[in-house]
Amino acid sequence: METLDPTTLRLAAVVESSNDAIISQAIDGRTETWNRAAERLFGYAAADAIGRPFADLVRTESGADEARAIATVLSGQVATPFETILHRADGTDVAISMTLSPILTPDGEVLGLSRIARDISRQRHLEREAFRLAAIIDSSEDAIASKDLNGIVQTWNRSAERMFGYTAADIVGRSITLIIPADRLSEEHGVLTRIRAGQTVDHFETIRQRKDGTLLEISLSVSPIKNADGVIIGASKIARDITEQRKLARELAEAGRAKDEFLATLSHELRTPLNAVLGYTRMLRMQQAAEDQRERFVEVIERNARLLAQLVSDVLDVSGIVTGKARIQPVVCDLMPILAAAEQSVRPAAEGKGVTLELPAEPDEPVLTRCDADRMQQVFWNLLSNAVKFTPPGGRVVTTLTADAGFVRIAVSDTGIGLSADSLQRVFERFWQADSGGNRQAGGLGLGLALARHFVELHGGTITAASSGPGCGSTFVVTLPLARPT
Repeated sequence: METLDPTTLRLAAVVESSNDAIISQAIDGRTETWNRAAERLFGYAAADAIGRPFADLVRTESGADEARAIATVLSGQVATPFETILHRADGTDVAISMTLSPILTPDGEVLGLSRIARDISRQRHLEREAFRLAAIIDSSEDAIASKDLNGIVQTWNRSAERMFGYTAADIVGRSITLIIPADRLSEEHGVLTRIRAGQTVDHFETIRQRKDGTLLEISLSVSPIKNADGVIIGASKIARDITEQRKLARELAEAGRAKDEFLATLSHELRTPLNAVLGYTRMLRMQQAAEDQRERFVEVIERNARLLAQLVSDVLDVSGIVTGKARIQPVVCDLMPILAAAEQSVRPAAEGKGVTLELPAEPDEPVLTRCDADRMQQVFWNLLSNAVKFTPPGGRVVTTLTADAGFVRIAVSDTGIGLSADSLQRVFERFWQADSGGNRQAGGLGLGLALARHFVELHGGTITAASSGPGCGSTFVVTLPLARPT
């Protein structure tokens, strides 16, 4: 019995203990050796495989690659490795990487060939998972990026490009602080400290900066990235733009505050005339007033009842606007009688306050427009009563009317308290009042001008406000299209 030298024994042990399938074939294709890894990989015991052609044992899906590799090996050269699918003894498939090499004599004669096959199924699976995850990340609506523990950007998806304005080429390899405003740089130190400790940052709402310098509100989640040994090597960041969400939340909060303020104002505005009506009615019922006082009491009751009716009417009109039920019934009207009727309704309050009202002179011809007379009178009443309300005693409210180029313009100017630039931007908002809050000087619900604008626009017109500032008075201008005489 031939004694094998230690080197040969060592090589045989290496082959037998290898995790790769290592087999050898004679020049005619018969299998000569078959290690344990080949048994596991292909499903044939060595006793079943040795002596049989490899092609009879295992079929590949890359016959052309196999044939080229064998031809290369038979010419005495090592073939280029190729990947293929092999069918095992039990009928299952396995993805492998195959390398074929010639077995040569010392003289260079080809005696056979060796095959080394490596199971790459897990690698293929990981590659597919990597591609799938990459596709998910790249198609995500959220900005997804990664950075190392020094804050240097490693990856940057398309949503991050859209959200922050930096392309991947712009920012990969640079510090993440590019998108952090100067006054928030300390946040990055805090985030990295938590990541190094293996902690996550969940839904942290903050501000970040785009490439063009504009700011956006984001919700940020940051998680540690670990290598195969469990060592933390970086962080993944998912950022969601919540600018519109936060804006909506602020608007809802503002709407809630406006609603609360409106309800408080409404309660106050209703209670005041109601108390007057109830008080004077009680005095009349109990006959506590002298005969010469009874008429004045009735006038007070009537005035406050009209005020209550107006408040309720305004609230109902706004409700109709919100629900889309507010309608007008336009017909051809002469504006002067409508304007005069509104002025007559306001004159008692103006005279009682010592404010002069001036109407335009009666024009030679009717000023015709298509309008709903009741709604337009309501518009003019709102403008005139507002002007009187905010004009101190001794002041003037002047109304002018001009018609040209197919339009008529009615301007109501006063010498009252005026409006600031901010107030001019908000004066037509529902429930808004320049003196809203606990120190309100004037009454009302802050609906009149909002209603006026809506009704004017329903008529195809416009309404604007102008003022040189507080203490300089105000001018409101209604523009309506003229109508041809019928």
